[in-house]
Amino acid sequence: MDWWIAIILGILQGITEWLPISSSGHLAIFQYYFSEEPPILFDVILHLGSLSVVSYILRNEIMEFLRALPSTFKKLKEPATLEDEEKLVLLVILASIPTAFIGLLLDGEIIEDFYNKMHLVGFCLIITGAVIWYSRGYNHSLDFNDISFLKGFYIGIVQGLSILPGISRSGTTIAFLRIFGLEPIKAAKFSFLIFIPAIIGATLLKLNQAENTLEEVGLFSIVLGFIFSVISSFLSIKILLQVINNQQFHYFTPYCLIIGLILIFDSLI
Repeated sequence: MDWWIAIILGILQGITEWLPISSSGHLAIFQYYFSEEPPILFDVILHLGSLSVVSYILRNEIMEFLRALPSTFKKLKEPATLEDEEKLVLLVILASIPTAFIGLLLDGEIIEDFYNKMHLVGFCLIITGAVIWYSRGYNHSLDFNDISFLKGFYIGIVQGLSILPGISRSGTTIAFLRIFGLEPIKAAKFSFLIFIPAIIGATLLKLNQAENTLEEVGLFSIVLGFIFSVISSFLSIKILLQVINNQQFHYFTPYCLIIGLILIFDSLI
């Protein structure tokens, strides 16, 4: 892979992973129209760049999460005694279960079909835009401990479906968390937290492709892609939090609708 393509893909992934416009959807668009198909593990490596950034931003929350793990499992038989951090641990675990199941179920021919049919990506982008727009009127102030375990499970389903190119993981999970009543910034942080086990799991599943990826892409291009994923992820997360804080999350809807309609129209002619 040429080094400049690796840079473009790194920037593209870093921006679209966090802004609610679907990183997988834009990767599918890039592959389709530019006839570039990077190995799946290279895409995972770019996601690891995003993971490193969000882990740094949420370092305090992650430390509290890890400290709460032992006591959480001790109190499983008495959920009423769970403290706030312990309930958050269970919410993240519950969300991760359907995400993993759906990811394993849909991975393969179903996803490959999306990468070859842009009208499907376009349709999913329109769904993303519609969900984001619908969530604009929900500005509640609930905390993590106010969210039920069932709703946490539902969020895991939403995240799992974001494996479909065009369904924005950040966009749909944050939107549904807002609809469920979570305070907007906390909705974003919960979306960030459940991203961590999802991408770690995806990385472990694709490790067997490491050698082929190194041969096909090249170490230099892999490093460049990772670095630019880190830089663009840091900037886009900052932008996302500012947009959410200013009640402008739904401003991304027109972009999703326009790109979605263009893809559908282009597929029909």
